Amino acid sequence: MARDEFFKPRERYRNRGSPSAPDDQFMRWINRDGSGMENGPGIRPLRYFSQQSFTGLPAFLVLLTTHVSQGGSYKPWEDIVEPKQGWVLYWGDAKLKPGKHYTEFRGNRILESVWKAVKAGKRDEVPPILHFVKDEMGWVRFTGLCALTALWPDRFDENGQRVENYRCRLRILGSDPVPVEWLHARREARTLAEAQQGAPEMWTAWLRGSRPAPPVDLDAEAMDVPAAADASRPSGQGFSTDSKTRRRVELYAMQKACEYFQSQGFTSIEDVSSKRSFDLLARNRTSEVFIEVKGTQSAGSSVFLTSGEVEFARRNKGRMALFVLHSIQVKDVAGEPLPEGGVHTVFWPWDVDGGALAPIKYVYGLP
Repeated sequence: MARDEFFKPRERYRNRGSPSAPDDQFMRWINRDGSGMENGPGIRPLRYFSQQSFTGLPAFLVLLTTHVSQGGSYKPWEDIVEPKQGWVLYWGDAKLKPGKHYTEFRGNRILESVWKAVKAGKRDEVPPILHFVKDEMGWVRFTGLCALTALWPDRFDENGQRVENYRCRLRILGSDPVPVEWLHARREARTLAEAQQGAPEMWTAWLRGSRPAPPVDLDAEAMDVPAAADASRPSGQGFSTDSKTRRRVELYAMQKACEYFQSQGFTSIEDVSSKRSFDLLARNRTSEVFIEVKGTQSAGSSVFLTSGEVEFARRNKGRMALFVLHSIQVKDVAGEPLPEGGVHTVFWPWDVDGGALAPIKYVYGLP
């Protein structure tokens, strides 16, 4: 029976597009009468069976990234899936449709509701996310069990027109298999406690907010490191030995951060990087945000923070934002480095302890 099966990261599963197909390992395994998903691209919510919802959110979500062409489906943007680095950048489901705002698309409304619960600290209400990639007709590959860790407005061009959409970042929680039995049982739950019964340990660990214990005391003095990255380092922020390139990348990321927060309605944005333990102070009539900015030529799976930045971010969790501009390209123009491109990820509000902190250098007082 399907309830006895597992979805294992990196493995392929037959997708016939019909829960009635006897060899379908995707819709047939997941769907149940009264709580099924449609055969379509994008964001697929699976609801609780309980008539009176106790969370107002789905029991779980299935997100599908399509990397093969299919009839009638045009997608002028691409998700970025980095299982080795443990994250996915996923676009919402807005399309070029005049007169319809990107927040009115069903999948985007769901992402928005989930993100509100995450920001409110209601992790026990947040639905787990199963991410799959369709890179071959008739098959899907399971990326892993994920949690939503960031959501922000973005845009892409379709047929020469600018389309606004949501973009989100998913954290892949681990490589453990996900039992289909848990997905079925979760929909039968009538309380939050019942919804967590039988969950994989990686999900319960995320609910607790647990992280791997650091090998040494994080309060030790961390190295003051550059914000740019060496292109030879594919994932983390890395070091750039060229001070001019490093500075140009820093300024370029700061410029893009200013543009982003201006688009969010902040009318005053001040560069305070030379005198404060963060980079930009953004204000509007009702609020202010402390923004840490990081620019990197790498894929941006990790960035460097000084001890002062970490301490300040911990003291001001409710007012912090982290803006990361990664995958920046640097061209040589008449002997001068010229940054361009890049993909931004925004954590707002930003909890510095929501990621994994690892010290890389300490000050040692000789005995």
